[in-house]
Amino acid sequence: MSNYGIDLVVVDSRGYPVSRFYHPYITRTADSRIAQYMSYSNGLCREVAKSIAYCKLMNQSTYLVRLSRLLRSQELREAGYSIESLANKALSLSVDDFHELRKELMSIEAHGARTYWSSVAYVLPSDLKFEGRDQDGEDQVNMVLNYGYGIVYPECWKALVLAGLDPYAGFLHVERSGKPVLVYDLIEMFRVAAVDSVLISKFRDGWRAELSDGLLTPKSRGEVIKSIIENLNRRFKCKHSESYMTLVQWIRHTALELADALRSGKRPRGFIVRW
Repeated sequence: MSNYGIDLVVVDSRGYPVSRFYHPYITRTADSRIAQYMSYSNGLCREVAKSIAYCKLMNQSTYLVRLSRLLRSQELREAGYSIESLANKALSLSVDDFHELRKELMSIEAHGARTYWSSVAYVLPSDLKFEGRDQDGEDQVNMVLNYGYGIVYPECWKALVLAGLDPYAGFLHVERSGKPVLVYDLIEMFRVAAVDSVLISKFRDGWRAELSDGLLTPKSRGEVIKSIIENLNRRFKCKHSESYMTLVQWIRHTALELADALRSGKRPRGFIVRW
């Protein structure tokens, strides 16, 4: 099975990938990994980190602006534009020390996250009692979001490996032993389009998750999986392209573009969905 590029992903009860099985030599070219490691010494790592943060914030911004049009909400529009300002601030940062730059970017990202998730809480039905994003939250919204992201993580991991990159050497997220931080970097650009927008619509349409012993029931997990997989296979446009591709294809394209940018010494454009 692995010889044909098919991998097996094992997730825990919350949807977080705990292991995966795939061919150890999906790509035998070391150029991209060498360029990835060299970026830490030639300074390109700073441009990559800024690009990732910019794309994440812009996806949050454009989604809120889209919601503002659908719901005719001036508050959502203003929140979206405020996050856009943060995105531009992140992209224009001029900090030579990589560690300090990461801190600045994460601070800007945290500011954007507070605005974004408070806006999400505003549009979600009140019976959900969603007060904000909490990875360890035991409310159904946070649990479903966690499970949804867990479905997208393997796609990001596979895309990076196919592109010849090291999943454990990140740019925006700080390296931690055993943590695939480059996977965390890549998924940041896809959370809104791949998961948030789908589940927010699902909740607004009246769907509710079933919980048992503090976990999603198998039925609810199956419903989340179905919605996320269907969305991953929907066709979207990106800000930087006129092409329509599925989100799975965009994830792989973005990983390949990152590898190409590292090899050529330029800032990657990343992924910003065009709604």
